[in-house]
Amino acid sequence: MKNLQVPSNWIHHTFPLTFTLIALVVMILAPIWAIQWAQQPFLGIFLEPNQVVSLIEGTDWPAKQAGVQGYDQLFALNNTPVKDAKSLREMLNTTGYQPVQLQLQKQDGSFYKVTVTPRAFKLSELLNWFAVPYLVGLAILAIGLWAYRLGGNQSPARSFLTFAAAVSVTTGAYFDMNTSQHFVLGWAYSVPVAAGALAVLALVFPQQVPFVQKRPVLRQLPWLATILFLIPVTRQLISPSSPWGYISTWLWNYGFSAAAIVLFLSMLLLRVFRSNSAIVRQQSRIIIFGAALSFGPILFLFLLPSALGQLVRFPVIVAFPALAILPLSVAYAIVRYRMLDVDRVLGTSLTYLLTATGAVMLFYLLLAAISALVPASVQPDDPFVIALYLFTLVVALNPIRNFMQRGINRIFYRTRADYRRVLTRLSQELTLTPKMDYTLNLLEQELNAALAPSNITLYLYDDDEAIYRPRSSQETLRVTLPSESPLVELLNRSPGSIWFPPGKPFPPELETQSKLLEQMQCRVFIPLRYEEKLIGFGALGSRRSGEPYTSDDLEFLNAVAAQSSLALENVRLFANLQDTLNQTLEMKNLMDNIFQSMSSGVITTNIKEQITSFNQAAERIFGIPIQQMLGRNTSEALSILGPQFHLMTHDTIESGSTTLGQELTPTIPQRGPAFLRLSVSPLKDAQLATKGATIVIDDLTEQRHLEAEQERIRQTFGKVVAPRVRDRLLEDPSALRLDGIRQPLTVLFADIHQFTPFSERNQPEDLFEILNSYLSLAAQAVLEEEGTLDKFMGDAVMAFWNAPDCQDDHTLRAARAALAMNAAIRKHRAQMSAENQLFFSVGLNLGDAMVGNVGTTDLFNYTAIGDTVNYAQRLESIAEPGQIILSIAAYQAIAPHIIANEMPPVKVKGKAEAAIVYELVGLAHP
Repeated sequence: MKNLQVPSNWIHHTFPLTFTLIALVVMILAPIWAIQWAQQPFLGIFLEPNQVVSLIEGTDWPAKQAGVQGYDQLFALNNTPVKDAKSLREMLNTTGYQPVQLQLQKQDGSFYKVTVTPRAFKLSELLNWFAVPYLVGLAILAIGLWAYRLGGNQSPARSFLTFAAAVSVTTGAYFDMNTSQHFVLGWAYSVPVAAGALAVLALVFPQQVPFVQKRPVLRQLPWLATILFLIPVTRQLISPSSPWGYISTWLWNYGFSAAAIVLFLSMLLLRVFRSNSAIVRQQSRIIIFGAALSFGPILFLFLLPSALGQLVRFPVIVAFPALAILPLSVAYAIVRYRMLDVDRVLGTSLTYLLTATGAVMLFYLLLAAISALVPASVQPDDPFVIALYLFTLVVALNPIRNFMQRGINRIFYRTRADYRRVLTRLSQELTLTPKMDYTLNLLEQELNAALAPSNITLYLYDDDEAIYRPRSSQETLRVTLPSESPLVELLNRSPGSIWFPPGKPFPPELETQSKLLEQMQCRVFIPLRYEEKLIGFGALGSRRSGEPYTSDDLEFLNAVAAQSSLALENVRLFANLQDTLNQTLEMKNLMDNIFQSMSSGVITTNIKEQITSFNQAAERIFGIPIQQMLGRNTSEALSILGPQFHLMTHDTIESGSTTLGQELTPTIPQRGPAFLRLSVSPLKDAQLATKGATIVIDDLTEQRHLEAEQERIRQTFGKVVAPRVRDRLLEDPSALRLDGIRQPLTVLFADIHQFTPFSERNQPEDLFEILNSYLSLAAQAVLEEEGTLDKFMGDAVMAFWNAPDCQDDHTLRAARAALAMNAAIRKHRAQMSAENQLFFSVGLNLGDAMVGNVGTTDLFNYTAIGDTVNYAQRLESIAEPGQIILSIAAYQAIAPHIIANEMPPVKVKGKAEAAIVYELVGLAHP
């Protein structure tokens, strides 16, 4: 919707907008349902839930004429049970306008039958029972949306939208509830929801009642009651205890609605007589006036005649449209003080309407008077009558219109009559308390009540910064003004309030601030003086009614200023004193809290090196109570710190020098060896004279122990898994998961050639020592090229590159590691006896593999698996002692950087075709 306000706190708008959306859907579907139902044969009865006959009846309705009574249940049609409205519609479409036999059940359980000849549903009946309620509901929904569009950020507008949406469903779906019953549950919900919304509106509009202001949660009580009323309605409509079970729940809902109306009107009457706000009293009068017009037709045309024993039909055409007046009056009261011209337009329209009515009445009164005075018959088109009427109209029209206008203003817009009440209340309450918020809110409330300006801002002088600081509860332009501002100087010279009429330029002395004044949207400025000093000023926007300020208004504002200046000066001084006290206490508490909550020990001494303060952290470090330390000399109380500490403290006090980060390792009796870091600085007064020393002690004992423990864990962990895997797991514990990724890897397998016969010739102890010496050389070559050692498998080593961290040159790294491994083995063999000289055979392969943690959640291994790994092992198995075999993939990846010889194709286990392999000889020189 155009110009619809965007909710800032959208959560508060969810419920009213949701219910509005439901109401809009119902308003779209209701005409379709009504037209479809009206096209079927009409039995002459309306049916409520469970096919219970409604009390509604019209003229020449066949079933009613046949003796069918309200609240009887339609049980069967032509001996076929009627389950619901849909099955009845199908039966009637089959039988058409032929006579049908209805079987009905009374509430006492007895059955009876009647024969009825259906007829067509008349257009006049459709207009009477559907169109009128539907159009009323549509109008009420439109009124609710209009009020929400203009004041959606206000709680009353949201509650009113919910009320309007619920009432629109009640009236718009009224015909459906009595006929096709597509939305009967929603219709039943709409009654208590409307009552709940009206009860909430009674608590918050035009002004929140005091107990709701104190406890805003009480505003939700009507919604709690609504939920309680919805529960039995839902149960009886979904799973009824009897066909008539819903009736009692509906009657309770009607009672809830009546109670909500009584609460609403009672609160309005209470505010009319008890509220101190002119706006609140005016809004209450408007709504009460609307309620009288809304319920008047029903009262005089139906309720009173019925009470006097006359049989009258419910005046749908008159009564239902009149119901729209109440929500219209509520909507007008909600938005009246948010629109500039609504009072003027409405007041002028009402004036001309009453004047026109009076003119018509004047013509007929004149005609009746002439007829009574003249024996002959007088016709309305008689020239003499018309001339006399026109003469009377010319003479009396303006007096009549002015009389009407004054009467309307006196009834609805009585702000001037409240000036005395405002001044009386201010004189009584301004001296009650020196609190800033209370005083400012009181002034804003009373000025709003008397003049209803578009905005109110009070500027008070700030002694510390020599500026006038704005204070307002409204969202206005918060601009501070210096004391030398042209506006401030003008107010200093002005004897009273200043009004700048809209559309006229500001005075020449304010030309430099004209843009600022336009942004402030203020037209009236009221100086506030105390002992000839401008302690502040008030700034008011234009009146919401669009009317200009009058001299009476300005005199009233001068009286308010004179009455409130002393109170505002007291408030200002009290606020300054309170701010100073709060800042002092806040700083003291802050320093105390910081001193006590510091993890570092803090000790202060006087000029004689006696301890003057000793915080809780220092008490924890030394294990000595604070009471035992205060007043003692540092050389005695802290002797465990040794002579170096005492020398530091003495030099600081004598020369004013500062020592930072000196580490000591004393032995504290209660703790044992400790690691402490001390800083000593001079403690100076305001004249920068040294008055003692400040000693800050950081306890590093736990940190040193933790660092040592972490290093032990790191070294131990690095001997169990590959260092790169160790570092990765220590940095990111989330890597300890049983999962893997597909990753391009270069895999190296190295195996000691002919190790099995060698192991048979040697003792296990010697074998273990020789094996470790060879495997250590292989592992060292892998680690120097930042490879990941996967595992040792007996006399074999498996390693891979490019995981867990990516390496752009991983294949070349693996090749260098293999060459380095062979070179190291050659040197090692030279130092071994002839019978202990062994050789490695190496296989290298490049390809995709799965790499990650494999095992159980309690024990797993970081490894690589896949055909790439298997192929590397098979290449190693065909290699000769001291030979390094590359797969074609590995060779192609690093061919420019190595020297390799192509070997004859070899048959590899698991491969159907002979594989092309290469022997790595060395690295190519750049």
